Amino acid sequence: MPLDIPIPRTIFSVSQITRTISRTIEQQPQLQNVWVKGQISNLGTPASGHIYFTLKDEKSAIRSVVFRSSAARMKYMPSDGEEVLVHGKINIYAASSEYQIIVDKIEPMGIGALQRAYEELKKRLADEGLFDIHHKKPLPVFPMKIGVITSETGAAIQDILQQLQKRFPLSELLLHPTLVQGEDAAAQIVNAIKVMNNRSDIDVLIVGRGGGSMEDLWSFNEEIVARAIFASNIPIISAVGHETDFTIADMVADHRSPTPSAAVEHIVPDQQEIISRLNGHKERLRNLVLHRLENRRDELRILEEGLSPAKRKDAINELYQSIDNLEATFHKSLSEKIDTKNDLLQAFADRLNGLSPLATLKRGYSIIRSSTGEIITSNKQTNVGESLDLTLSDGSLVCTVDERVN
Repeated sequence: MPLDIPIPRTIFSVSQITRTISRTIEQQPQLQNVWVKGQISNLGTPASGHIYFTLKDEKSAIRSVVFRSSAARMKYMPSDGEEVLVHGKINIYAASSEYQIIVDKIEPMGIGALQRAYEELKKRLADEGLFDIHHKKPLPVFPMKIGVITSETGAAIQDILQQLQKRFPLSELLLHPTLVQGEDAAAQIVNAIKVMNNRSDIDVLIVGRGGGSMEDLWSFNEEIVARAIFASNIPIISAVGHETDFTIADMVADHRSPTPSAAVEHIVPDQQEIISRLNGHKERLRNLVLHRLENRRDELRILEEGLSPAKRKDAINELYQSIDNLEATFHKSLSEKIDTKNDLLQAFADRLNGLSPLATLKRGYSIIRSSTGEIITSNKQTNVGESLDLTLSDGSLVCTVDERVN
């Protein structure tokens, strides 16, 4: 009989099993770069900024998570019940030993997926007021330094340089080169806007690129770009080369131009127009000066005629006549004033005469004085035998008091 030989047992912990399965999954390249189709359910968006949901079909479901760094770059936010394509990598969530997909991209299923994402973001930003006209900043009249955010190798910067040299070469151009297409383009555009806003010498910013498909232009439909444009203290012109369609950047920017070269036309004057305007002002000033000189010549001619001998003699005679008239008027006024004063003096004299003591004496009254000159108004001021002086209208008398009668 064969002998029963015990088989040695290998014992694993739950964590060891989970780590082993996780390593096995991570070593499968096809599971680290996978697209999965399914329906969104149990969508959750906590304050952390991460996005959680379940991706399911008729028979199975897979736990899914979008971490905050990837969520910030999402072109649109999915909703429960929506059919989507997600991209990411498979791993094991150790806390519950569940496998999950860590998602970095989400696209809605079907034709027009980008258009749907565009419309959703457009509505959300419009509801927040980012497109409102009262937020639009005015453009400077004569910008001396223009910032440009675009590709340094694209046609846009060449168009801008040529148009600026043609229209207003006094303005200086400062390029901050960025990608304008691809996954990293939006972040670079946002960073360039922030860098330009940290300068104090930039008068206006052009943000844009040449034309392309909706996919090519998608960086200018990203939410982070829209919010960076809205937050800029420098006026921004969106110059995405698409004549008919508008990007989100066009709507939130202070001004929109259909092409980069058209942006230059919006922000700088045409030097030929300025020169023409200055020539017009110069001609008007010349005509004004000539007109005033002609007027002065006429005035000088009149003065010269006035200084001729015949004119001078007439002027002198006219002046003598004016002086004579003034002298006659003066004497007449003086005589009238003297007569008026004489009448007033006579009236005052008559009043004084009426108040004079002499007039009183002529009416039969007299003035009595004592020997000391004191005027006597009462018999109590006198004594019997005393001598008194009486003043009459035509002389005086010396009298002696014989008796006092009360």
